[in-house]
Amino acid sequence: MRRTVFLLVLLGGLVLAGAGFFLAAPVFPTWTEADSNPRVPFAAGMFALGIIVIFLAAAVYEVLPDAGSEDRRPS
Repeated sequence: MRRTVFLLVLLGGLVLAGAGFFLAAPVFPTWTEADSNPRVPFAAGMFALGIIVIFLAAAVYEVLPDAGSEDRRPS
């Protein structure tokens, strides 16, 4: 369970970061300053959010308990 949630969060972060990166890149050669602007105005925010989600995936992995482990403390 923990590994599945971790991989889903990681994949979501990679998709966000990848989409933000490719939406910010110009498609054709840039001849003017207007051509060098991102295609989507919030693409840099998407990229940054994707990187944050990638780092949060590690926290998700650490916070969720492992399916096979139980808390076995001596009474």
